Amino acid sequence: MSEIHSQDETYEQSYLLGDLESLGFSSIRLNEFNDNTELRNLANCIKEAFLKEYSSQQHKV
Repeated sequence: MSEIHSQDETYEQSYLLGDLESLGFSSIRLNEFNDNTELRNLANCIKEAFLKEYSSQQHKV
């Protein structure tokens, strides 16, 4: 059971790192303090900031 949980966490971490790379962060260094929740929150904050910026640009046009 623990092995499956670890594989799921590894897969999710890989997905989240790919998500961050697609947002322009290509040199992310992980350490023992990073977890998937932190990576997920970071990606979500960046996406929200980009969407907010995009929305503000649309209102200026």
